[in-house]
Amino acid sequence: MKQLKQHLQSGLSALACVLSAAVLVACGGGGSGGNNASATPATPPASAPDASIAAVVDGTITGFGSVVIDGQRFDDSVAKVAFAHHPDVQTPGTLGDLHTGMHVQAEVKNGVLQNVVVHFALVGSVGAVDATAGTLTVFGQTIKTSTTAQVPTVFEGFTSLSQLVAGDLVRVSGTVASDGSITATRIERKAVDGTEVFRLSGAVQSVDATAKTFTLAGNTAVTVDYGQAKLLPTGAVIEKDKLVSIVATKAPTASGGKTVMNASVVEVKARKLPDTVNVTVGGPISQFKSLASLRVGDLQVDASGATLKDGTTVADVVNGAHALVQGSLSNGVLKAASLKVFKNDTAVKALLVGQITDYVSLANFTLRGTIVDGSQAKFTKGSAADLATGAWVQVTGQLTPTGVRAAEIAVQPPPADKPQRLAGEISAVDAAAKTFTLLGTKVQWSATTKVSPDGKSLASLTAGTAVSVEGSFSTATGVFTATKVMLNSTTPGATKVIGFSGIVHDVTTQSLKIGSYVVQIGPNTQLLPAGTKLTDVTNGSRVSIKAYVMTNSGSTTLTAVAIELQRPEKDPSGANYVYLSGLIGDFVSSADFKVGSQKIDASGTDVKFIDGDASKLASGAKVEIKGIVKDGVLIAKVIHFMPG
Repeated sequence: MKQLKQHLQSGLSALACVLSAAVLVACGGGGSGGNNASATPATPPASAPDASIAAVVDGTITGFGSVVIDGQRFDDSVAKVAFAHHPDVQTPGTLGDLHTGMHVQAEVKNGVLQNVVVHFALVGSVGAVDATAGTLTVFGQTIKTSTTAQVPTVFEGFTSLSQLVAGDLVRVSGTVASDGSITATRIERKAVDGTEVFRLSGAVQSVDATAKTFTLAGNTAVTVDYGQAKLLPTGAVIEKDKLVSIVATKAPTASGGKTVMNASVVEVKARKLPDTVNVTVGGPISQFKSLASLRVGDLQVDASGATLKDGTTVADVVNGAHALVQGSLSNGVLKAASLKVFKNDTAVKALLVGQITDYVSLANFTLRGTIVDGSQAKFTKGSAADLATGAWVQVTGQLTPTGVRAAEIAVQPPPADKPQRLAGEISAVDAAAKTFTLLGTKVQWSATTKVSPDGKSLASLTAGTAVSVEGSFSTATGVFTATKVMLNSTTPGATKVIGFSGIVHDVTTQSLKIGSYVVQIGPNTQLLPAGTKLTDVTNGSRVSIKAYVMTNSGSTTLTAVAIELQRPEKDPSGANYVYLSGLIGDFVSSADFKVGSQKIDASGTDVKFIDGDASKLASGAKVEIKGIVKDGVLIAKVIHFMPG
């Protein structure tokens, strides 16, 4: 039995070496989220032949609640996340680090994600931008973007290509086409901080075995020197047309009349692979010759015997179309059992399910770390008046470069039969029935409900009163039974304060942007940590912001109270610190709670609390956590309680 388990693990590891679209896992050489509100379990792909067998899914993240890959929703309750930044070791991450447009490779068992690895096709400095054509070049490689594709390119750290300039550091998710270009599903602008590891991907050309150099298809600008590189997997050989991913600790430099990238590692795709069942791959079709010979993402596919799903016809199977293929791998070829091409009527819909973590307006709120524009959405349940920080919602719509444009919004009740905390302004008060509505949920109080401050009565509640309510929701009755109601002291017209974090762009001395949020910087804005100057906050930096929200004549303005610059750091053991923000859920104890689906342990004696203490930990509390990831659990070192 032990040998069988080892064989299965070995097969999955070897399979992982080939399924990443144009970015290879290191093989042979060693190695911000919202609350999940849905009570409906995630389901495996409908075409999976046997969900009890470990499977591999390779594709693009198109939503959350749990994790949605190419429109397929998977339970992430036990998932471990890693990033393949370095070829010899993966960097642990959190579920909050996953974002739409990322290319991932996941191991699934019984419909439940076990491991999720994020891959990037390219990391490097921008050479030129053609915003009209929707392209940019990085180290001589062409990156193609799209706002109209089934999976459009998502931008982080900028909102349009015209904002990028030569020298900007970018990280690209996507697939390598036969001409050597990369079809990007996500581009992130990053601050240059000295921790960069550069990467190129493509098919080998012009091999000089004596000089130990080669170029990549479609990229004559950069020559790769692999003389000092480690080749992976062990025993790999550099040969023409082999797909490779090159990793270097330094950017290409001029040498001998050429621009040379001195590779530290070259990962080579193995042609002979272990036979494996239950593989699902999503991505653009390329190198199409016939149904018997095409590529989806980076994998050779034989779909000659496949069932064409959801209205797909042979005429739909063309280069550039986004497809989803399920089947088994044999001799390096995916023998497809089913193939689906996403079309306008079967488009990849973005799906987000959870709690709103930052609410500015209907056109600008954050759900599962994704900015949502709900200004044109149809409400299938509830109304816009029910939306606020902490509201449970389901959003379906379309991915855009800046987030998700909602087509439908359904306001949902909180998870049933577990302690919850609701906070916001109430509506629909019925003093006789002892009920009111909060965040779209009917709340029932009784004579035994505790009221704070002492001496206050709930009988005089009026619409618009700000409250915090503790209790639980019953699916059977559709009512949230309050055990405690706290009346929050507010002044009509008072300025609201919110806290959020993200990657900044368009930084000036007067303002900056995070996604679609425009934040004004005033003379009283505090810069943290102590000693930080505004010039330290550059495009691509990660920051945490506390800001006033002011609305005037329908226009909303955010003015920063404090801006905290979050530089890359390591703990004394050398582990990378990570940040996670959102609302606490499933709170059991300081050692056992979640933010989104990410498990948190804040029981350590060295945990530092900001703007609160351990007694403030509870479901519904908004926090930003700094810590390290161990065995899939975020071990908290700093917990900052954030305003809503």
